[in-house]
Amino acid sequence: MSSCLNATKQQDTVEEAQESAVELFIDKVAEAHGFKQWSEVEEISFSFNVSRANGNTFSRFWIWQPKSNAVGSIQDKDTIWYNRNQTLDSLENRLNAGFTNDKFWLLNPFNLIWDRGNYSATLTKKISSPIENKSYTKLTIVYGQEGGYTPGDAYDFYIDQDYIVREWTFRRGNQAEPNISSACKDYIEIGGLRLVQNYARANSERTLFFSDLKVETSRK
Repeated sequence: MSSCLNATKQQDTVEEAQESAVELFIDKVAEAHGFKQWSEVEEISFSFNVSRANGNTFSRFWIWQPKSNAVGSIQDKDTIWYNRNQTLDSLENRLNAGFTNDKFWLLNPFNLIWDRGNYSATLTKKISSPIENKSYTKLTIVYGQEGGYTPGDAYDFYIDQDYIVREWTFRRGNQAEPNISSACKDYIEIGGLRLVQNYARANSERTLFFSDLKVETSRK
């Protein structure tokens, strides 16, 4: 009985150490992208764009004031405002689904912090990335089955030695095969944040990119 208890305690200790290592790694990823400066951000605005093979580009333009969690959706010449901290009506909920998706693409290293407790995470070192076939550390997160707009989905982040995300993969419902794999291109530093401007996909004419990026901070 004593041997079983000791083995259980040792296993618990190993698992706790592994969890601690993953948490520390996630902190370093967020910090490498400027998360410590996020508390100074008063407003961030951006256009989320997807260019398609037929030559058309789909775009959504957003303004976010994170301290109050107010979001503005600019459509034509009108801006529709709503607050994510309040109960949303059907229109606001539809808008927020789009904003949540677009924000995730723009700020995915920060979402690793904001979404803590809603996903499980594992690390795998020296893994070849799916697009550029380079050796990175892979951080896999799998969201829980309850809540959110895409419960149960998984993401694989391919991260370099400086804790910068270089590629990432989306897998719907934690399926084995990726739905989307993208390489992070054209990083820009703005308002103390390090943001990706372009996501390149292998063998695809469809691209996702950000434009009109602006960050207002409280820093004088």
